Amino acid sequence: MGKRTALALFLSLLVIMSYNYMMARKYPPAEQEVVPGQTKETIAPYRPAQPSGRMPESAVSPGIISSARDFVVETDLVRLVITESGARIKSCELKRYPEEKIDIRTVRKQLSAGRISQRERNKLELLLKRLEQKPQMAQLVSLPSTLDGDFSPAIIFPDDEEASSELNSALYRCPEEGLRLSNDNPSGQLEFIYTDSRGRKIKKVYSFSNSNYSIGLDISLRGWKKADFLLSCGPDVGMPRLQRGRMYGYQGPVSCFYNGRQAWTQTEKYSRSENNLFVRREHRQKGEILWAGLENKYFLTALIPLQPADAVIVEKNKAGEQKAALAVSGKDPGEPYNFRLYLGPKKRERLKEIGVSLEKSIDYGFFGTIARFMYRILLFFSGWTNNFGWGIILLCLVTKILFYPLTHHSFESMQKMQQQMKSIQPEMDELREKFKDNPQKLNKEIMGLYRRRGVNPLSSCQSGCLPLLLQMPVFFALYGILYNSIELRGAPFIGWITDLSAKDPYYVLPILMGISMFVQQKLTGMGTAGGAQQEQAKMMAYLMPVFLTWIFASLPSGVVLYWFTFNVATALQQLLIRKKQKAVSI
Repeated sequence: MGKRTALALFLSLLVIMSYNYMMARKYPPAEQEVVPGQTKETIAPYRPAQPSGRMPESAVSPGIISSARDFVVETDLVRLVITESGARIKSCELKRYPEEKIDIRTVRKQLSAGRISQRERNKLELLLKRLEQKPQMAQLVSLPSTLDGDFSPAIIFPDDEEASSELNSALYRCPEEGLRLSNDNPSGQLEFIYTDSRGRKIKKVYSFSNSNYSIGLDISLRGWKKADFLLSCGPDVGMPRLQRGRMYGYQGPVSCFYNGRQAWTQTEKYSRSENNLFVRREHRQKGEILWAGLENKYFLTALIPLQPADAVIVEKNKAGEQKAALAVSGKDPGEPYNFRLYLGPKKRERLKEIGVSLEKSIDYGFFGTIARFMYRILLFFSGWTNNFGWGIILLCLVTKILFYPLTHHSFESMQKMQQQMKSIQPEMDELREKFKDNPQKLNKEIMGLYRRRGVNPLSSCQSGCLPLLLQMPVFFALYGILYNSIELRGAPFIGWITDLSAKDPYYVLPILMGISMFVQQKLTGMGTAGGAQQEQAKMMAYLMPVFLTWIFASLPSGVVLYWFTFNVATALQQLLIRKKQKAVSI
């Protein structure tokens, strides 16, 4: 009994731990062709000594940024600030998503640490300044962007670094003061124009909508020779990994391609040898480039070409800050380049309405098909109860009901096996004592005892482990939903649980989950086996709940709530089976 239950618990724990491992290994780093002076170097990040087509770090001085005018665009969804310096997006706040709660004391403690680079110290100081202002809305423009004035979208000429720097730092003229959209005024534009000393003109036209997170961007170059250029975003998006203080999934560049039959995404992985290096990669896949950008667990910044793009370029500097860009071919002078931007949440409905497979950025893991189906069920229950916590509980109960016949048969078989093993336990103890010095003879006699009494020891695995394995895809899918869904970010449940995507601040749910695990083991009879295995089984019955409580303590509350509900429902099911068996025996 002890071995069987331990195996079942191990498989349950595997659901939790394997998901993060699978996500970390799903996109292993491809072997990149090393181009001398281009792919890997130990020079200063984003500051090439000669033109190389890289995305340079902003050369705009703080004085230019602070003196440049800001143009505020307000919609019902976002508050954007566009600086006239390069006509780039300086700030992007999402009105319907609160900023993450970060303890100022934690940031100050990190600042006082001795071994941090000057770059990280500067970012922490900027973060501390932002936290002291008590931000209310989620900010997509990253700390490195704000620190360097390196805003997006930026235009990079591969063969003219000087012109690139000029275009991204020059002051663009705009006749408007800003823009305020509403249901009565659902759309609008801001037009930015810059003319250099040689009479060359560049025009950027931003188009905004009150109803979605998509932004149109049309770029016209007049007086310029036909030339290729990169449109870049970054570095990074949203809060940096260092400050989040909890477990997060992948964050970095992501791109999407279409081969005429299906769309797929590609993310970037770096080996340990690349950690402190400048890395540049160029992806020219067979098929259409749908979009490229930067993502974290909950938010996405994407560049969407409305004409064919040539390649996706991604770069990482020595500090780990990453950029992404689209490479487009030069057009005839005066012919506009058309793009769309997406700056918003990774919410499936919002992403799908853009129509270029942005929803592919939401990765629920290997069992994504099952996850998407159960995600819709979760949204239905959450909308019905107006609470995602109760939605999770209802989803768990529905899952339990669907698998009830399978688990019921499993539990009945396990109970039957326990009774059979208990009935022959005295005879097994006698055999162990009689043949304690002859293991081969002991095994032969025990197998003979099994045959005489009609006991099949392998049935415990068939009846107990096989049903659990059949449920594993559902467990993986549910874990992917609860761990990655932005709907749980900032979603309250009851009382002290104000964010189902964060760990329980008082560890009440993990402790309750551990207690429910202990009760469930007692109901299955773990720790009550006789003979030499009794002490080992009792130890497992106490250690496993404690170990799982420690594991669950750092997981999002939504995940812990699901497993706690599952344990309670399983315990009730086992009580019903026991009651039924007692009634039959009477």
